[in-house]
Amino acid sequence: MKRESLRTRLALGWAPEDAITRAKHDKPVLEITHDGRTLSLRGWAEQSGIKYHTLYHRITRRGMTFADALALGPDGPLMKLPVTAFGETKPLYMWGVDARANCTTTTLRKRLREGWEPEQAITQEPDNRTALGTGDPVSAFGLRMGLQDWARRTHIPASRLQYWMNHLDLTLEATLRSFGWVPNEADTATSDLVHSSAEDRRAGDTIMAVTHDTASSSPRFTVRRIELPPNTSS
Repeated sequence: MKRESLRTRLALGWAPEDAITRAKHDKPVLEITHDGRTLSLRGWAEQSGIKYHTLYHRITRRGMTFADALALGPDGPLMKLPVTAFGETKPLYMWGVDARANCTTTTLRKRLREGWEPEQAITQEPDNRTALGTGDPVSAFGLRMGLQDWARRTHIPASRLQYWMNHLDLTLEATLRSFGWVPNEADTATSDLVHSSAEDRRAGDTIMAVTHDTASSSPRFTVRRIELPPNTSS
């Protein structure tokens, strides 16, 4: 193992024993923990607005730690504008990787341009997730969502979840339990897509699509419906 390769593996978050012993053709697992959150390097690129290849180059070619690579920020000034929230001021992209951020830097910048208050812009979940919500939905604990959304909720990288499910032949729920993650009471509300007529729609339904019944010409709705757990309080 060459010293440069070992340094690169350690900078990318490999465990020391793996960094030393694994074959040189093995690709690094680009999963990095920062400020209490674990994401893939591509996930960090999305959160920060820094290009993936820029982060990768800083770590692998320039020998920087992830924190130092992050501190250099994106190219150009747009994502470096200072933003004050929660009593502190720091560049826009650093709010994107803050533990309190529930959106990417790109979404945060758009919200601020639209006049949102900074603290709300940082913490509010997006109504729709395109990049994070793609892929086939997977069910666990009565919930159903894309694997990237599971990764965001549990702070376990999607690549690691996928690996355990594929190579150990585990369900998602069994995989999450293996990592010691179970939902709290607030997470036990279920959300799923159902088909409904206008008469059957309920308060709180979110319309995802509208089609027309060819037989009756009446509209049919595909809605995301939240089923709350029964109230067990006395």
